[in-house]
Amino acid sequence: MKKNYKEFIKQVNEKKVILENARMALKEKFIGIDDVIDKIINNINLWYLTPELQFNPLIISLWGITGVGKTDLVRTLVKLLNFTDKFLEIQLDVQNYYQKNIQDCLENSSIESYDQGILLLDEIQRYRAIDESGKMIKNEYYNDMWMLLSDGKFQNNERRKRELLELLLDEFYMKDYRLYEESNEEDKSDEPVPVLANDEESDNSKKKKKRKIERKYKTSMWLAKNIKKTLDLDTPLEEIMKLSNEERIDLLQESLNEKRDINEGKSYNKLLIFISGNIDEAFYMSDNVEDSDKDADIYHEYSKKINIINIKEALKSKFKPEQIARFGNNHVIYPCLSKKNYQQIIYKKCLQYLEQVKIEHEIEISLAPEIYDVIYRNGVFPTQGVRPVLSSISSILGSNLPFFLFTAIENKVNKIKIEFNDKTVEFFTKISDKIFSRKINLDLDILRKNKGKSEKTLILVHELGHALVYTLLFNCAPKQININAIGFSEGFVIPGTCGMNKEQIENYITVALAGRVAEEIIFGENSVSNGARTDLRSATEIAAMYIRNLGMNKFNSYIMHPIKTDHANLNFSTNESDKLIEKLITKQKKKTRTLLQDNNKIFKELLNHTQDKETITISDFISICNLNGLRLIQKEDDEIIFDDYENKLKKFLL
Repeated sequence: MKKNYKEFIKQVNEKKVILENARMALKEKFIGIDDVIDKIINNINLWYLTPELQFNPLIISLWGITGVGKTDLVRTLVKLLNFTDKFLEIQLDVQNYYQKNIQDCLENSSIESYDQGILLLDEIQRYRAIDESGKMIKNEYYNDMWMLLSDGKFQNNERRKRELLELLLDEFYMKDYRLYEESNEEDKSDEPVPVLANDEESDNSKKKKKRKIERKYKTSMWLAKNIKKTLDLDTPLEEIMKLSNEERIDLLQESLNEKRDINEGKSYNKLLIFISGNIDEAFYMSDNVEDSDKDADIYHEYSKKINIINIKEALKSKFKPEQIARFGNNHVIYPCLSKKNYQQIIYKKCLQYLEQVKIEHEIEISLAPEIYDVIYRNGVFPTQGVRPVLSSISSILGSNLPFFLFTAIENKVNKIKIEFNDKTVEFFTKISDKIFSRKINLDLDILRKNKGKSEKTLILVHELGHALVYTLLFNCAPKQININAIGFSEGFVIPGTCGMNKEQIENYITVALAGRVAEEIIFGENSVSNGARTDLRSATEIAAMYIRNLGMNKFNSYIMHPIKTDHANLNFSTNESDKLIEKLITKQKKKTRTLLQDNNKIFKELLNHTQDKETITISDFISICNLNGLRLIQKEDDEIIFDDYENKLKKFLL
């Protein structure tokens, strides 16, 4: 039969419109992930437009930190494509006693085999196949997931023939029972009917026969579902419910007599499968849950460098190589949200509150710009995504809106502006020269303000020591300097990305020691704080790698501690290398002291500027350094500091 290509093209064009509308709707709802949305929409073209050309499930893996919209995007896409009745979501960290296999879940859903459907396998990171030591983990639930991901087909069902025979025998029993009942009814009708002398209705000729009503549904829903599942039928359930006993017997016998293997496993080759997870091993910063002070742009830029190789490498800690291969290569990596993205989310959510107030009460409320800043300072945790921000908008703005709404109503005004008083930590509005205010609770601002002057002084000396030494050694400014952070680190300096040759590794050790050395120079050795613990550990780890693993100091072999490895053919000279580690750190510490003392003038100016303002921007830092003879430029976010290997090769080749 010749295909009607005119109709085919019309249908495809209609689907294209739906797909593009979905793309735009997703970009309207989700902020900061336009590239992610484009990649997903482009990847599902074949599956959505021409499913007849798809022979295996389309697998798209979504990776990112928590709260960037992985699960919500899939759910929204399902609605936009009108697939809500063909969608199944499985949380892999939730165990269902009644549905232990993916196949059971699919068979009890509205997704038919050999038909289009969308499956979301969420929280994949919690479904480990190997433990931290690399040993296999026997999972009781969802083990057939790997078969589905392989080619969309489940293993042969050896029970199917037995189930078919049981269904057929049950139908024979029902047919025999029905014939027996009908036979008994006929016997009863042959008995004489007693006649009463004075009964006018006793005349048999006047008896009225009851009209038989033909049943529409002759099969129970439970039986129909069982037949549909066992025979793997694409027939609608309602149609199966209309089958008579004889028709059901014919259908079952026909299935048993088919030439194909009736035990063949079900195929779901038309599925679109989304795998979603948080892979912390790739997103190293995801553990910093307390970090609200680091610039979101820094995390954003780092996350943009994560690629498919990093993802596959991270998956090695949870899955076997053959399992990783079944995820395919459609890995969509969500970037961490930038500062601008968070600002857009805050503005958009606040606007929703204000618009709803206007719709419901016809009162126009506007916010001073400072309020958006307040919400950002107290709501954004860059490694935790959108959820904490939405929570803060609700508690900071949402919980205080009723007060200002009632104030406007009581004062009979239909337009007010909410402002922020930083000194009293209050929201306020002015109506006819009268101030109406409400105290607000800003937990993070309170923590920042609770630091004493001495504590702040100690932190600024320590962190500016790191910043200046980094600048002198790498000839560029750090990405961020913070001397009033909260959480585990009460101050920090974020360096740029470096190529890490021998000299650069030594320089990183020097920078790590600079906070402690700055304290020693200014406060004296007896007044140094315990704030260098993490720095000393970092310096020691870098020095150990330098000596033991990279062959950059005396040893040319790879040294490991015997407890940390099962390999026998390695160098275990840990005692001798320990001495070299201490020697290297001592040498770099002397270099740190020399750098700070030789640049004492710059250091004092940086300290004076920061002590007065209790903060320092990177642009101010660069300006002060350049006024004192340095020639710094701010590196691009994605620029990596490499040695000039190209010119060194050219010189060698001359």
